[in-house]
Amino acid sequence: MAKKVCVIGGGVTGMQVASVLSTLGVPSVLVEKSPELGGHVPRLSRTFPFFNDDGFNDGKEFSSALERDLRSTSLPDIRLSTTVTQLTGDFPNFCVRLSDGNSVESGAVVVTTGFEPFDPSGLKEYGYGVYPNVITAMELEWMLNPRGPTGGKLVRPSDGKKADRLAIIFCVGSRNRRIGAPFCSRICCSYSTKQASNVMERNPEAFVACFYMDVRTYDRGFEEMYALAQDRGVKYIRGRVSMCKQVPDGSIAVRAENTLINKPFWGEFDVVSLSTGMRPCKDVDDLARVLGITRGPDGFFLCREWFRHPHDATRDGVFIAGCANGMKPIRNCMVDGASVAARVAALLRDVQ
Repeated sequence: MAKKVCVIGGGVTGMQVASVLSTLGVPSVLVEKSPELGGHVPRLSRTFPFFNDDGFNDGKEFSSALERDLRSTSLPDIRLSTTVTQLTGDFPNFCVRLSDGNSVESGAVVVTTGFEPFDPSGLKEYGYGVYPNVITAMELEWMLNPRGPTGGKLVRPSDGKKADRLAIIFCVGSRNRRIGAPFCSRICCSYSTKQASNVMERNPEAFVACFYMDVRTYDRGFEEMYALAQDRGVKYIRGRVSMCKQVPDGSIAVRAENTLINKPFWGEFDVVSLSTGMRPCKDVDDLARVLGITRGPDGFFLCREWFRHPHDATRDGVFIAGCANGMKPIRNCMVDGASVAARVAALLRDVQ
């Protein structure tokens, strides 16, 4: 099959698309704007769920294995530190212009540009960016990673002291109409539960409290992970946090209301982690304009037919996979990548 497929985004979804295309005999050009492949996944301290993880506990191990599979075949042409600047033509005869000045004749385009974590610095009630011991979930994840700055130890960023009291605040940047984000980011409850469970596993004497609106651990194995976290001693407090404030010793005082018992909560923690939701990639506006495709109310790319063709973008010959068309966990991104690759290969076969 002579026609190449241009895959935009070299995270795990993009690598999966290119890898499956290779097994189907379809060449591809994988365009990644950063200097390396993998996206956010290599920084993860542990993937989830745990009950059958094929040995990939570390995100770097998983993404590296995927990259090895990808590079083991000659069909993918990998372009790092490169972006798409122009798309002309129609399916199945596109011309893709790249930032390095080259052009690629392509039969189809697959968008796998992933997501960006929500920046909580604008939510002043939490004090992110003001109090050093208030961090984001991605920062906590990197701290818990043995390859990270603390060797996997939970410490206070302000002074490096061991942290035994951790508060995790769910739904930061999601399910919040005040900031124009009424949607659920789908993975926050699960990754936060994973982090809380990891902390308790390493330090059974720790005090870990999760402040939540609702716990939505919806996928296979996720509810079992939620139960495991509770068995390990993680406390779940139903209610929104109204304020985080630093006290003289650097600890963070958290004020909330426990809506299950209709009583206020006030406690001090060594570290507060904000479970930030997901947003589209930073250059989503430019990419939508270049590709001529539409975005939904949540900012992610919109599919043409939600039920029949959930990965077809609003322009013929352009497809969407992974978090580029909405929030989802890693496993679902991998399923997306495989299904999109199969659909593209079949369509290109029919037009040869």
